[in-house]
Amino acid sequence: MVEKIIKKIKSLPPLPESVVKVREICDDPEKSIKELVPIIKEDPMFTADILKAANSPLYGFSRQITSIDQAIALFGMGTIQGFAISYAIRNSVSIDLAPYGVDQSHLMKVSSMQNALTLAWGKPMVQAHQQEMMTISLLMELGKVIASIVLSEDGSSEAFRKALQSAETAEEIANVEKEFLSITSEWIAALMFKHWQFSEIMIEMMRHLQNPAEANESIRKQTEILHVIKEAVPFLHPFCETCLQSAYEKADRFGLESQNLQEAVEKIEK
Repeated sequence: MVEKIIKKIKSLPPLPESVVKVREICDDPEKSIKELVPIIKEDPMFTADILKAANSPLYGFSRQITSIDQAIALFGMGTIQGFAISYAIRNSVSIDLAPYGVDQSHLMKVSSMQNALTLAWGKPMVQAHQQEMMTISLLMELGKVIASIVLSEDGSSEAFRKALQSAETAEEIANVEKEFLSITSEWIAALMFKHWQFSEIMIEMMRHLQNPAEANESIRKQTEILHVIKEAVPFLHPFCETCLQSAYEKADRFGLESQNLQEAVEKIEK
């Protein structure tokens, strides 16, 4: 199965030039967020997507956002890079998540929830690699796109969907993925990052999402934050009671701010 997954990833189209430009600006410490604006404005549909997200109750910004300049400043470079990559993939890859029993809009909704919670709770806790963490928070479920294609082509889609019926938490979903695919969708996403030549930091964060203790010390806290976010907002049952309790317990175990996490969750749920 792993060979099939790798072959499918190698067949993915390159990211468009606009995304390459966004990544170059985000990766260059000499560049500023203002330099993203003209690139984003080149695509009116993408601009509209960002403004729609900025005015979503999910993010809870205190005023209506009417200009793309405002939206980019509020979201920051990391989130904008995540939006750009996600937008490009939706426009270049056929997304059919039938094996997971959901559609593309569900993927977008969950990814936005994970990003909003990372922005509200996780981002203030770190300074280093903050940008990479924010980008990944929008792409944590990306591997499920390739997983779905491989499962469908292998004729395992229905059996996989039935096995997922009893899976609630992120860990339970990952266990079903390992049973059918040999690896988790997080590992698949890390392989996709490698294919597109993302930074080694982003690849390593993604690779160790399920086991942050194995991450390098320099990115362990960021990986722990993303792990807790994913625990609170698992793909199939976002903010379920069992998931939230597990997320709060893990935040405590990692020495993260569990009380602030609860407050951020309550705001997003409203």
